[in-house]
Amino acid sequence: MEQADGLLLGHHVEPATSHEDNLARRRDGTSSGWLRFIAVVLLVLASVLLILYLQWQSTTFDAPGAAIEDTTPPFEAVEPVRDLKILLHPEQHVSRRPAVRRFSWNVTKSIIAPDGVEKPVFLINDQFPGPTIEARSGDTLEIDVINFTDEGLSLHWHGLHMRGMNHMDGPVGITQCAIQPGTRFTYRVPTDQQAGTFWYHAHSEVHRADGLLGGLVIHNPTTLENSSYRYDSELLFLVGDWYHSDSQTVVKTFMSSYNAALEPAPESLLINGLGQFDCSRTISSSPVNCSGVERPWIALNKRQRYRVRLVNVGALSGLSFTISDSEIEVIQVDGGSRVVSHLANSIGVLYPGERVDFILAWPESAVAADTEITIKLDHENYPSAPVLEKTQAFLVASEASTQRDRLQEETETNLFNLQEAKGLPLTSPFPDKYTSFLIYTSILVLPRLHDVPAGFVNGTHWKPQSAPLVTLGRQEWDEFQLVAWSGAEPVWVELTINNMDATGHPFHLHGFHFYVVASYEGHNGWNYYNPFKSKPPRGGPFNLVDPLLKDTVYVPRNGYAVIRFLADNEGIWALHCHFLWHQASGMMMAFQVLGDEQHGVSNDTTGLAAKHLCMTPPG
Repeated sequence: MEQADGLLLGHHVEPATSHEDNLARRRDGTSSGWLRFIAVVLLVLASVLLILYLQWQSTTFDAPGAAIEDTTPPFEAVEPVRDLKILLHPEQHVSRRPAVRRFSWNVTKSIIAPDGVEKPVFLINDQFPGPTIEARSGDTLEIDVINFTDEGLSLHWHGLHMRGMNHMDGPVGITQCAIQPGTRFTYRVPTDQQAGTFWYHAHSEVHRADGLLGGLVIHNPTTLENSSYRYDSELLFLVGDWYHSDSQTVVKTFMSSYNAALEPAPESLLINGLGQFDCSRTISSSPVNCSGVERPWIALNKRQRYRVRLVNVGALSGLSFTISDSEIEVIQVDGGSRVVSHLANSIGVLYPGERVDFILAWPESAVAADTEITIKLDHENYPSAPVLEKTQAFLVASEASTQRDRLQEETETNLFNLQEAKGLPLTSPFPDKYTSFLIYTSILVLPRLHDVPAGFVNGTHWKPQSAPLVTLGRQEWDEFQLVAWSGAEPVWVELTINNMDATGHPFHLHGFHFYVVASYEGHNGWNYYNPFKSKPPRGGPFNLVDPLLKDTVYVPRNGYAVIRFLADNEGIWALHCHFLWHQASGMMMAFQVLGDEQHGVSNDTTGLAAKHLCMTPPG
């Protein structure tokens, strides 16, 4: 079981600067002695006032939710460079000492056209996706988030355990209130001994579908990975489906009594914030402002070996990833968990929230020719998608080519099936004693809820309370909260997730990695597993030899998944479907780990920090 060790701190790097620190200050002088005297007096007075002002500003800005004034210039849209790649820089991190890394983020919202279609999109420091965070194991990240939008926001650090920092985990209603418009909040994110591919995204409303997300890579501070996998450079691909309507419109469409629980189909897909939508596919019932843009492409040296970190940042669609004539070797999933691999040229299906690392290379015979990346969106949840081009190809070229638009979609000739992947053999067996939990999940349309589709876990339809759970005693939690308690002492947990729907659900557990010991897709009706009954699981014996270690697991349709984890990280941790519309409809619960049965988590600092943010009025 992968566990986080003690926090390592060191020298500071990249200190954050505020707008006030960057204001240009100028004072004019005069050649006259009398005027010079007056100028000196005025300068002294101005200096005193400036010092008092800066002290007031410092006090105000140090408060987690202090009101501020937007002094940033308006964002001006610029036609982006259409090269897709995000090149990573492990050499800047693997050899240095652990540090506190500080970032200052201004969150705004502007109309941009990532695929040629205009849409209001969240920007962080005028970037979409947001800035890529790179660090090393042992670093602590301090991210000062300033909300210049008119909506409450929060951020979650997907895959990081947040040991001892549950109140910085991000989900509104469980660990924090939203960062209100015109205020700021500083997240403190420990990386401990974790290393791998992670990402950050909004955990407020459905803002993730409007672009509030970015990459987060924690490099291993040794050279062992590079020497064992042999690669020259590292790339990050943030890939996901994309909606042309704003997220609030999409979720209202889904949660409509006229919708019959049909998930809204996306219209496009993006790689690292870029795509190409064919304006001729627009339908009259959903008019958009569309302009033709060049198909994005990627320039690579096909004589090099690349470590590619692939993240599905989408709202609904699984995806398969194919590179023609290539040799792909999958090495890790979900934040550093190693995989038994074989050579392939295609991997999938990767569901929202999941990550995969692979080595990309080409045989000598394929070096001279241009090739393509082909991405196929899995449409299990939307059999009808008249606007979406489900399979799209993007050129891989050695340089900017005049033939970028002449593409042929590649087929999967040698697929590495991520849902059947195995981990490395366990070095020690699971303990004989563990605590079992059993849940059933479904999307239901009920008359008592006015026929609006709603997500359920064990009959509970989750809604956030006005105050986060970490600030309340258990007796104050309302009927919309389902929180399992693992106990006051660390214990191994076995959780069985039964899926009562005809489509799958990728479930993400905050605060932990877990072993997937069983997964089974039902056929010809429901095929559930109840560990409290003597009937053996339909999927056969559990894999207790080489189970995969993950933080997001796909629970197949009409079937189940069984996971095991060591519950030793104190806090209240969300468990939810990572299909965004299912999460928004209520398919969510939480695990309380440690603490006590009456008062929730025992760390008073957690509650006080969350309450401070909740009491901050909007700016």
